[in-house]
Amino acid sequence: MSSFEPRLTKLGVRCQHFTRDTVRDLNHDSAELIYLLPFKTLTEPDWPQLRVKLAQANRCYIVVSDNLSSAEIMNAARDGAYDVLLSTDGDERWTAALRKVVDSQKLWLQLYGGAPLGSKDLLVGQSTAMKSLRQAIERLGPTVASVLILGESGVGKERVASALHNASARGAFVAVNCAAIPKELMEAELFGAEKGAYTGANRTREGLVEQASGGTLFLDEIGELDIKLQPKILRFLETRKARRVGGSAEIQSEVRVLSATNSNLESEIVEAKFRSDLYYRLSEVILHVPPLRTRPTDISLLTMAFLKVAGERLGKNFENVEPELIHKFQQYDWPGNVRELKNAIDRMVILYDGPMLRAAWWDVPQRVNPRAASPQQSFHMTSTIDGRPVAFNRKQKLEMARQLLESSGNDLTWVAAQLGIHPTTLYRWRKTKKI
Repeated sequence: MSSFEPRLTKLGVRCQHFTRDTVRDLNHDSAELIYLLPFKTLTEPDWPQLRVKLAQANRCYIVVSDNLSSAEIMNAARDGAYDVLLSTDGDERWTAALRKVVDSQKLWLQLYGGAPLGSKDLLVGQSTAMKSLRQAIERLGPTVASVLILGESGVGKERVASALHNASARGAFVAVNCAAIPKELMEAELFGAEKGAYTGANRTREGLVEQASGGTLFLDEIGELDIKLQPKILRFLETRKARRVGGSAEIQSEVRVLSATNSNLESEIVEAKFRSDLYYRLSEVILHVPPLRTRPTDISLLTMAFLKVAGERLGKNFENVEPELIHKFQQYDWPGNVRELKNAIDRMVILYDGPMLRAAWWDVPQRVNPRAASPQQSFHMTSTIDGRPVAFNRKQKLEMARQLLESSGNDLTWVAAQLGIHPTTLYRWRKTKKI
């Protein structure tokens, strides 16, 4: 570094000599903002460990050298360097690069706040809303209360259900998506079937309520449950007893039931599509999962958690994320919520190589707003009467689904988020030619 000290002094930059111990002693409260690393450091045997230490401490670094080939410069950038500076570069280039990396580092520390970069928790986030949700889960987990989990598509309702189950110390966790199974098969799926009960039933099979005995049964997208099956579900909730399809003997299963939906069940009750007695039985306690757009401070932790999982799953070496990318993420409204964020990270990990996820790799999705094309049309999923939300009926949803799919280029995830339904519901509507 000594050959660069005159340049740094001339530019008014305080110089600190880099050593391996400097990196090993890094912590989130270090006063130093950035590091200038001689290129030869990247060729040392212990550089991979030092690079991880820099990433864990959220430290940007610039590689400096007297002379490098184009391949060496590219390798340094791929290895995670924020920039590469040569002694032959002019003062203007040095000044611009140093100013940019300092601004980026400050933004990084502001976004991450020194928090851990990954988490094994099912529910990642330090926002007030997520802290309150976790506290509620801790209180409710050990109980046997039926919990109805409400939230938009993609917010992580199944993760909330899993967290409730984990806090209960019960047996198996069995989940079923009520929108993904044809209504004529749903009863057998839940309660089982005797041999010969229907064509193809060549053996007696247990239903999910039996498989979940002593544990937790999670009914996702409960709003899609066929109205004709709802009385049997209600009776099971009241007695914990049911009959298999084609059977006469009652089976008993002591199981805790959790459910979730992004539908307005109260409106479904008004339209006689959902039983009020079943609703009250399912909703002894109601938990609301906040949409991602209301908790942007959680995006940095979610990004790092998803990046770690994607890297391990796909065999990619990603250790960090450019703060500019986090900033772009925080400016986006995420209609597909946490699921959309995870998909965006997965795509970048598939298409690019690490160790740093770059802002330039992600283009903010451009959504066509149908309301802008026709002021007379309203695509809000709810209207209001006396200030209270009133949901549109199924026919109106189907019509809006057609128009939104056309205007968005068949973006099923986004359209499902706008309509407040699960993407599998859209697939089913398309398969049955309802849209």
